[in-house]
Amino acid sequence: MNWLDVGTFLFMPADGERMVAGAHTRGAGAIILDLEDAIAPARKDAAREALAGSVATLARHGLTVVVRVNNDPDRLVDDLRAAVLPGVHAVILPKVEDAALCLFADGVLAASERAGGLPQGGIGIIAVVEHPAAMRALDAIAAATPRVVALGFGSEDYASAIGTRATFEAMAMPAQAVAIAARGRGLAAFGVPGSVGIIDDEAAFKALARSAAAFGYTGILCIHPRQVAMADEALAPSAEEIAAARRIVEAFDRSVAEGTGAVAIDGKMIDIPVALQAKRVVALAERSAARRPAA
Repeated sequence: MNWLDVGTFLFMPADGERMVAGAHTRGAGAIILDLEDAIAPARKDAAREALAGSVATLARHGLTVVVRVNNDPDRLVDDLRAAVLPGVHAVILPKVEDAALCLFADGVLAASERAGGLPQGGIGIIAVVEHPAAMRALDAIAAATPRVVALGFGSEDYASAIGTRATFEAMAMPAQAVAIAARGRGLAAFGVPGSVGIIDDEAAFKALARSAAAFGYTGILCIHPRQVAMADEALAPSAEEIAAARRIVEAFDRSVAEGTGAVAIDGKMIDIPVALQAKRVVALAERSAARRPAA
């Protein structure tokens, strides 16, 4: 399975030794080691120094690892260089407003990969949109460099930038625009069209996760362990959806093998786009089953 298809990403501070040690028990598809918002200003240098040890701990458990760097000019380069480590799949580049930042980060990562003897282009960039100024440049950001593997939507910062709250009504349009830009370029898309701070209202968070999936988002960025299970449940297809999808896939594959193309099943005509949607549901079901703890 492609690491971009893990579904749920859980933030934790890069210097959170106890949290990192127990990260493999949280059920998230990937862990984001944070050097930005989860770290107090006075601790940022120490967190960067702790990063290598945290990455090694997560790698020993076979976890997918992403690092969120600071977009502060005084910290960006040092953070990017520190993130170039074996076991790191990508960096999250926050507050991206144009393609230039992605190109700059690409250059720093490439030089650090060469210096460290790591494969060129091995560490991807997840460019996170958190300001309305980025709306004009979404496609340019998505196409800035092959190293950009995903776009993210930062709803809370976006809401602050436009002077509102991160409600679904306020965030739906920009969130969908980010998803369209990402999926139009064949990239993954991460985020929710609303507040990422919802922890206790399970129904509300699941509704946001389902809306994100409907918009085309491929993963959910979770800031609390409790959100992981809620997001996984919301993203997973129901038993009825899985059964229907399997029937569609089986019937369509059989019709293709017989040279008949489109086929009718359950009172509906099934063609290539419908079959592809069904195959995606089956893949989601298999991903969920693979990550489910053994009985």
